[in-house]
Amino acid sequence: MSRPSLLTIAYLFAFSFGLLTVLLQSADGAGADIGDYILQRDAATDSIPGLWLSDLFYRALANFTLRRADSTACRRQSAMYEANLRNHTSWAVRMLESWDRYPVGLLAGNTYQMGVYDECVDIRHPVKGQYCLSEIKIIPPAGRDYSFNRTEDLDDFGHNHGWKTILGWADYQDRVQRNILNLGICIPDACSALDLQTSIQSEFDEAFSPEQFKTVVRVDPIKCRVREDKYPYDTPYYITWWIFSLLVLICCGATLHHFIIISYQQNTNENDEVPSSFLYEFSLIESIKTLLKYDKENKINFFYATKVMTMLPIIYGHKLFNFVSNPISNPKYMEDIYLNGPAVLSTGLNVVDPFFFMSGFIMYISLSREFRKPKDESVWKTLSLSIIQRIIRMLPAYCAMMAITAHIIPHLGDGPLWPHKSWEEAEICKNYWWTNLLFISNFVDVKHQCLIMSWYLSCDIQFFVIGVIVVYVYTKNPKYGIALLGTIIGLSISVPFIITLLTGRDGMDKLLLPYIMYPRNIISLNESYRPSYMRATPFFGGLAMSFVVEKLQKEKKVKFSQMVVHGGTFAICTFTLWVQCYGAVFYARNRPYYPLEQALYSTIYHCTWPLASIWITISYFTSGYGLLENLIRNKFVVIMGKLSYPVLLVNITVVLTSQSSQRLPVHLSSRYVFDAYLYDVFMCYLMAIILYLVVDEPFAKLTKKLFYQRKSISSLIKNGTPIKTPATCSSKTVKND
Repeated sequence: MSRPSLLTIAYLFAFSFGLLTVLLQSADGAGADIGDYILQRDAATDSIPGLWLSDLFYRALANFTLRRADSTACRRQSAMYEANLRNHTSWAVRMLESWDRYPVGLLAGNTYQMGVYDECVDIRHPVKGQYCLSEIKIIPPAGRDYSFNRTEDLDDFGHNHGWKTILGWADYQDRVQRNILNLGICIPDACSALDLQTSIQSEFDEAFSPEQFKTVVRVDPIKCRVREDKYPYDTPYYITWWIFSLLVLICCGATLHHFIIISYQQNTNENDEVPSSFLYEFSLIESIKTLLKYDKENKINFFYATKVMTMLPIIYGHKLFNFVSNPISNPKYMEDIYLNGPAVLSTGLNVVDPFFFMSGFIMYISLSREFRKPKDESVWKTLSLSIIQRIIRMLPAYCAMMAITAHIIPHLGDGPLWPHKSWEEAEICKNYWWTNLLFISNFVDVKHQCLIMSWYLSCDIQFFVIGVIVVYVYTKNPKYGIALLGTIIGLSISVPFIITLLTGRDGMDKLLLPYIMYPRNIISLNESYRPSYMRATPFFGGLAMSFVVEKLQKEKKVKFSQMVVHGGTFAICTFTLWVQCYGAVFYARNRPYYPLEQALYSTIYHCTWPLASIWITISYFTSGYGLLENLIRNKFVVIMGKLSYPVLLVNITVVLTSQSSQRLPVHLSSRYVFDAYLYDVFMCYLMAIILYLVVDEPFAKLTKKLFYQRKSISSLIKNGTPIKTPATCSSKTVKND
């Protein structure tokens, strides 16, 4: 091999030297970057505790007892507990292991560390185990910023420190706050909630103060329970049971007697009608006949189907939000709804608007014929009697649910959350039931509202009072009636716009997770959701449509083809659904507040369902929906529709009681939510059937009979006809009313 030339060696040397220089420069740059990263990391961790949050909890709770409690009895039992724990005595060990000292799943949002409730409260001797659910809030030192930009991927925490996830998410109202922990603790029964709060606060102060963090501990006395704690069996409890037992006995007795009379007539081939009797109004046979009665040609059957299609989503929404207000182990299921929808869930607080629309529409049908009859009664007497009849018709089942909530429900369950969920509702109804009877519960603070759904009934009666005046004026002078109704609709549209614009409120009631945890804390319920003047458009829109439909049916000049009917329905529903879902943009973080946009949407928000209802109603009563009517007017749907009012009364109670006895957080999934929803739907309609047969329908018949006899007697007196006693009036006459 020949030697390399001198020139070749020189070239190789120059190339190697250049390559080495480039590599050294790159290494220097990389070293500088690594150095900068280390400096940034050190600067960022200067304000980060050296221990993780779970470790700090364990530091405070590992050997926790109430030896520092103010109560002498508490200190004595705590000393007994410590002595027996050293000997591994069974009851002391059970008290020790029944609650968690090292919380897990904090980053995932598992904010309920509930332990084992029954293991704690089953301890009876020599001390009683007392389970307390405490709330511990972590507060960072002032001046330290733990905020960060959250990605849209709920499983991607990025490179942020875990402490930022705990403390930074507290600013996001579409996320479960990770800095609040609900911890179940087992203590001796001689210790009070204040003893526990004081003791655990001092332990946390010692554990967190080296890290310059603060904690706020709160123990609500109602969340401290022993096994023997029961809601008091007071006199109203026994009176309530006695009244309902008497009603059931009356219904059973009337049914038995009615059945014997019917059987006797069938055996003797007698065709005489069953004699009229006051007790027969309580016969289950008569009530079931009314429930199962079906007139295929009755056009009003359409509204029964609409009620069912509205009621089922309402129950689903109540069930879903009740899940969130109770312990869950994976709040990501709910947090994902705010990111990926469906938007109709986060914007669906106006789902009851179709009920208002139907109420306004049907009101005119039921009153107009009566108002057109010549009468000698004064105007105010005619109007007031219509209102009184409506109120009396609603009150029996309404009062029954108030009594059940106040005196019966608190005794039907137990668990760490049961007193907080059911006992507080009972106390509210005991103190503020009168606001429901006066139908003003939508104007008292939501924290004092007996029955969560009572705001709807208050709004409905308030609308009805105004609607009665409108219908009366319209039947006497259509021009004045239309002018009055137009003025009211104009006000119902403009008032939300003006109030939202002047007050700077949100144009839509937003369901933010921190508020859903305890719905009575939602401020917007007082401001925008419950006041009748903020949501009157659907009711008076339905009343106006009743005028329009009556005119169209008389003239019979409007009839659409089925293509126009179905195509128009699809287009209108698509448009209104888009407008409805537009409200999801208001959940966007850091979105600027545009007063005009919010004010406009506050008006449009309660026009979405009425707009679709207007087209559907006109199409149905003028042209029909063809084969689709077989689905929406069948007998089963009509029966379910008749139960809508009892279902409205019982659904929230059923939903609350089905979840409030839980001992541990549940893992939400679409399958689990759907299965639980089906169970609650079944229970809602089962309870509604009982309420309908025992209370609602019997008293409805009595109310109808009372007002019919009043009108009959007045008519007989006017005509100079001898008055028959109620015993001689045939039941056929009453039935035909």
